[in-house]
Amino acid sequence: MDAREAEATLALAAERRRQAVAEGTTAWSGKATWSICSSALALGVLIDADMIWLWVLLVLMGVGVAWNRGVRLRGYPASRGWTAALWGTYALAFLAYVLGQGVSRALEVPIPATVGTALASLVIAFVSRPVQARYAASRRR
Repeated sequence: MDAREAEATLALAAERRRQAVAEGTTAWSGKATWSICSSALALGVLIDADMIWLWVLLVLMGVGVAWNRGVRLRGYPASRGWTAALWGTYALAFLAYVLGQGVSRALEVPIPATVGTALASLVIAFVSRPVQARYAASRRR
């Protein structure tokens, strides 16, 4: 390998590293948000159908795929404030789930977990997604 080939190979490796970090520090795409929300809705439907084992199986399969295809990022820590805010939105989504389920049970809706996860999905789509974008941006250097 001559000097020019080595330089081109190093430049290509640096560009791929930069792309991986850029991908890992971007906001959720519309497809990713849809995937997260549909997974939450599936959980609600499967809880109402007493088939939570199927959702657990699907999540384990998804984790396996993500583990095999995952990108290892450099250790740039996120802002503590945005980390706390992101976890706060997840707590808010859980609260929406509990409140939606409680209201559904009070109104005797036959699918309370599905209603709860629908509300949690709305919180994820409209509250967690923008906060996650700021969280991800705080990891860039």
